[in-house]
Amino acid sequence: MINNKHLFYLIIFTQFGVAITSFPNNMYKVAGHDGWISTLVGGMIVQILILLYYSLYKKFPDKSFTDYTKIITNPFIGTCINICYYVYFLYVVLVVSMRFSDIITIWIFPKSPSWLILILFLLTAYIVAKNDILTIARTYVLCTFIFLIFILFLLSAYDNVHIGRILPIGQYPIKKIGSGAYSSFLEMLGFEIFLFIAPNFQDTKKKLFTLTFANFFTTIFYTFIIITSYIRLSNKENSYIIDPILYIFKTYHSKMIESLDTIFLSLWTIVICATVVSYIYIVSEDVHKRLSLIVKNRKSILLFIIIVVFAFYPLVSFHLIRRETIVNFGSYLDPLFIIIIPCLLFLINKVRGLIS
Repeated sequence: MINNKHLFYLIIFTQFGVAITSFPNNMYKVAGHDGWISTLVGGMIVQILILLYYSLYKKFPDKSFTDYTKIITNPFIGTCINICYYVYFLYVVLVVSMRFSDIITIWIFPKSPSWLILILFLLTAYIVAKNDILTIARTYVLCTFIFLIFILFLLSAYDNVHIGRILPIGQYPIKKIGSGAYSSFLEMLGFEIFLFIAPNFQDTKKKLFTLTFANFFTTIFYTFIIITSYIRLSNKENSYIIDPILYIFKTYHSKMIESLDTIFLSLWTIVICATVVSYIYIVSEDVHKRLSLIVKNRKSILLFIIIVVFAFYPLVSFHLIRRETIVNFGSYLDPLFIIIIPCLLFLINKVRGLIS
């Protein structure tokens, strides 16, 4: 059973992932130097969804999301929804894994085969995910130092900054800031795992406070990252450099430390792996619970998940499926599974309550 501290770390380690290196560039393309405002608004959107998720949780405190999809709808529709969520989580794992493989190949091992990097990454995730949720949460707690090191690395960029690069505040239209808020919201996904690990909670209070504090931490951290990039690099650099955070680290030089980008990626790999671990644990645990009479060992389900994810690599490598097509597909899946379905379940449950 996990407590509030474990819940906090499970949420933030799942929210932060491989997209953090390119986040300032993505936001600048949408909202310009007002991207940091969009990030704060994106955090507010996440908080609204957290309140909705918590309302669902309060109705079924001892059940998982995959349990009350069947209660709110019916067993058949609920099972179909659950299967769709399993596929969606595997899609997230696929996108994160491919993006990680690309970054490591480009920035650290340009001559190493990307398929080998992908295999090692997925095997590492498998080794961690085969443990119980409490062990996984404790592992995340032990890795907290990575965020402290990241902050120190970012502070090293403040030897040459220009605050005027984010002025005037609010110059971009509300429409663009709103589009940026939606984009930043999509980068903060991971908080939805709360609904799936609910049966593992201890009977402790302040869960909503824990979720809110986790969202606050993530929002402020992303805002700090984006402001650092905007005041450290020129407008042209922020719009053209795909991974501005890695570029900032790479340009840092001192007598004691070199290649901050390599050191950072070596450490941040753990956080990226944690994102994958959270999702494949949820899928394997829930499938094993449903098929316990057929599949005796959860590890076999995990191994199957790893094989399925890696099986897509040859399809992408040989251009049978375009990488951009896979990534862009998320623009349809994310709002469906994170916003629409939970909101519909919440409304159906409310209407049933009023009728009864």
